Amino acid sequence: MNILYGVQTTGNGHIGKSKNIVLELKRRGHHVQVIFSGSQQKNLPEAEHFEPYKIFKGLTYATENGKINYIKTAPRLDAFSYLRDILTYKAKDIDLVITDYEPVSVQVAKKNKIPSIGLSHQYAFKYDIPYPTLQVMVRTIMEYFVPADFVVPVHWHHFGFPILPPIFPPVHIAPPDLPAEKNVIVYLPYERQENVLRMLEACPEGYDYYFFTEVGRKRSRNNIHLMPRDRQDFLNHLSQSEGAILHAGFLANSEAFHLGVKTLAKPIAGQAEQIANAMAVEELGFGKQMYNLSPQEVREWLKLPSVRPMQYPDTATRFVDWIEGGIFNTKSLIEMCEEQWSKVPIPHIFRR
Repeated sequence: MNILYGVQTTGNGHIGKSKNIVLELKRRGHHVQVIFSGSQQKNLPEAEHFEPYKIFKGLTYATENGKINYIKTAPRLDAFSYLRDILTYKAKDIDLVITDYEPVSVQVAKKNKIPSIGLSHQYAFKYDIPYPTLQVMVRTIMEYFVPADFVVPVHWHHFGFPILPPIFPPVHIAPPDLPAEKNVIVYLPYERQENVLRMLEACPEGYDYYFFTEVGRKRSRNNIHLMPRDRQDFLNHLSQSEGAILHAGFLANSEAFHLGVKTLAKPIAGQAEQIANAMAVEELGFGKQMYNLSPQEVREWLKLPSVRPMQYPDTATRFVDWIEGGIFNTKSLIEMCEEQWSKVPIPHIFRR
């Protein structure tokens, strides 16, 4: 098949998930061309795996100091560029569009009457899962922002609905030489570094805090260790940690739960998806939510018990099997979901 694959570049979760699937599609002989759009348009991680690709502006938001900055977001909503990219894209001979919550590709599909499949965490919010009550309008916008013909949601739990387990790059661990306990990973890229450090300095002693941030080399201040951002080093330390203080994005929390690491999830203020994710972390017993950089919240969270490793299966390969099967309906989706969740020691929560 000739496939157009759309990848949202706001955050790293979409890129990580899409890489697995694009590589598997190519391995099986499919021709895949990729559209990237979103906030991150330069220095895309591992972009070479997606060639050939094009980068468009798309539609996204700006963040500053852990919050959505609406003033800086406005210039990014460039409707002219968005429409131009849709109208001028050459979609000749494309058989199928798959979108990871990327809007240009799905509109190209609609314009050219090409069938489209949406695979994303955002599609899970069409169901009755944890979500902030006062964000109903945002929930509706989220559902129709990238309106694929058939959607495949992913989440940390199925909540009784046809939702797949998380899809993320393979986790290969080379554990660092650290004690098995009393280590906490910190990764809060949308917060100011000095604010995070101020919080950590007031956190309980007796723990080592590994703060992955913008530094050129590792530096230590007593029990606080500033670490250069590096995905593999992050995963290595995560595997040896008692817990992780993270934003409420989907990818990093998925990797933590996969390894059996509880999280303290701080959503980006105003970002409904992250607020919903933080609620889910708490409801599923995977950790706690935090809305301010609070040492007291950290102290209470550290008292929580550890979590059982979820050991999420390889769902990317199963999804490609489903794509090749060509039967895109609720029955086939339910069968795929049931097969994948049967491999996971999911926590028992009430069926909604």
